Amino acid sequence: MNCEDQPERRGQEISSKERLPCFFLVFSTVIVLFAGGFFLRYSGGLRWDVYDASGYLAGLPRPTATSAVLAGGPAQKPAAVNPIQVGQDVYQANCAACHQPTGQGMSGQFPPVAGSDWVNGDPRVLAAMVLGGLQGPVRVAGAEYNGMMPAWKTVLNDAKIAAVLTFLRQSWGNHGSAVEEDQVKSVRAETANHAAPWKVEEVETLGKSAGKEAK
Repeated sequence: MNCEDQPERRGQEISSKERLPCFFLVFSTVIVLFAGGFFLRYSGGLRWDVYDASGYLAGLPRPTATSAVLAGGPAQKPAAVNPIQVGQDVYQANCAACHQPTGQGMSGQFPPVAGSDWVNGDPRVLAAMVLGGLQGPVRVAGAEYNGMMPAWKTVLNDAKIAAVLTFLRQSWGNHGSAVEEDQVKSVRAETANHAAPWKVEEVETLGKSAGKEAK
C-alpha cells in the first residue's frame, strides 16, 4: 500500500460518517413535522368545548327498565304465571309415571285421571287425596283399582298442588273448575292430623261434610 493513498481514503471515510448524521437529522425533522400537523389537525385547537363531555352524555340513551334491573335497580313486575303450564310441569315430573302422559292410567294398576269423576268432582276431596295419599280399592270409570297413591303434602306446596289439580280438571276433556291455592291451604290445615293415607270411604265423608257446610 502506498503512503500517498492513505490521505485520500481517510477523506472518504470522513465523508461517509458526515452523511450518516445528516440522514437522521432529516428523518427526525420529518417525524416532528408530521406529529405537529397531526396534533393540530385532531386536537380541536385546545378549545375547552371540544373536551366538554356534557354534550356527549346528553346524547346517550336514557336507562330503560331492563337496564335498571341489570344495574341493580328496581325489578319489573313479573309476568303472570299460567297455572295450566305450571300444573302440566308438575304432572309430568310427579304423576305421569303412574297415570301416564295421556291421563289414561295403567289398566289394573293406576286409575285414569281423564274422564274421572273424582277429578271432576269436589276439588276439596281431590286436594285431600293428593295431600294425604290414597290406599285401597277405588272405582274409576267402571273399573276397580286397588293400589296406593303416596302423599304429596311434604313434596309439593299449596301453589303447585293447586296448579296440578287445575291442570287435571281442565285437560283431556275434563270440565272441572280451577283450584285456588287458598283452597288447598284450607284443606291442608283441616286434614293436618290425618296421618295415614285416605280410604275411599273417608274422603267421601269429607266431601259430604263439605257439602253440608256449604248449605
